[in-house]
Amino acid sequence: MSVEALNAFIGERGLRDGDALPPERQLAELLGLSRRELRAALSMLEASGRVWRGVGRGTYLGSRPIRFTPTVAGLGARTSPADMAEMRLAIEPAFVALAAIKASPEDLAELENCVRKSAAARDDEAWQKWDHRFHLLIAQATRNPAIIALMEAVNGVRARPALREKTVDDRNRQRFAAEHKAIVDGMVARDADTAYARMHEHLAHVAARLHAR
Repeated sequence: MSVEALNAFIGERGLRDGDALPPERQLAELLGLSRRELRAALSMLEASGRVWRGVGRGTYLGSRPIRFTPTVAGLGARTSPADMAEMRLAIEPAFVALAAIKASPEDLAELENCVRKSAAARDDEAWQKWDHRFHLLIAQATRNPAIIALMEAVNGVRARPALREKTVDDRNRQRFAAEHKAIVDGMVARDADTAYARMHEHLAHVAARLHAR
């Protein structure tokens, strides 16, 4: 009923794509709905592309304009290091599985060099440099421009001072370096399943440590 009421309101007012709907409180009163019922109706219309909503912008008819489409690089204003770690846990294991199949011998040699450099890092700044490089090299080894662009954006967000995943001490750095080596060992063996599992374990450890902070 709430969706029907909302559709009827749009039709009666002659609203078209690009037009703004009244603020939620006012619209709920006009339709005789609770805020919860109205939000459920708006969610259904949004899922079907009938409306789009922007934080601080309101609700508009039609599909979201490209200029208001969220980007990965824009996540920094609304996220935390733990949020980023969870997102990476969901996607990067699949990236490394693909890279294990497609990586060139030169890619693998550069990754092994990166592992050695990260293991030799003695402060957080050096670690961050080689850690970001390591994950970008894996993306580059997929030969997929979309994956590479996504990882570049993720690294850009991770590099922001408020979102840096500080390793704290040498013990953590050495643990993570060993996990990086296990990932590369799986890639060198062209074992996508093992590379996937080692990356998943590594990022799960990163996420758990950030959640515990």
